[in-house]
Amino acid sequence: MKIKGNLLIFASLLLIIFAVVVVSILNKNASPGAAADIRARAGTQNTLRYTATVTSVSEAKGTINVTNLQLTDTSRSGDPQNLGDWMVFVPPNFNLSSVAPGTVITLGLESSSLNVTRHEVTAVTLTPGK
Repeated sequence: MKIKGNLLIFASLLLIIFAVVVVSILNKNASPGAAADIRARAGTQNTLRYTATVTSVSEAKGTINVTNLQLTDTSRSGDPQNLGDWMVFVPPNFNLSSVAPGTVITLGLESSSLNVTRHEVTAVTLTPGK
């Protein structure tokens, strides 16, 4: 009887040690920054791209007024939704003379700069044409 009891205790200890080893191996193989990587990719600028039509350009303010702002085909699922008229602050290296009223532009927008109440946003990238 005593041998069976010792064998049971010994087997239980081996099982616990085996479980600890397996858990430590799994934790070592899991990438420690996986959750941080997902958050970084979600917050990356230009993940969502928009198209709009230029209505006016203000070189003095460094802004472009646009209409029919909507997500591009690659940034949305379903039908396009017109988000209305917006004032876009252009990137510092953008040449405002390259756009004129009526030009369709593609925008990469900085989500943190969206001001929904005033319909203003800062563009990180801006390219004339679709």
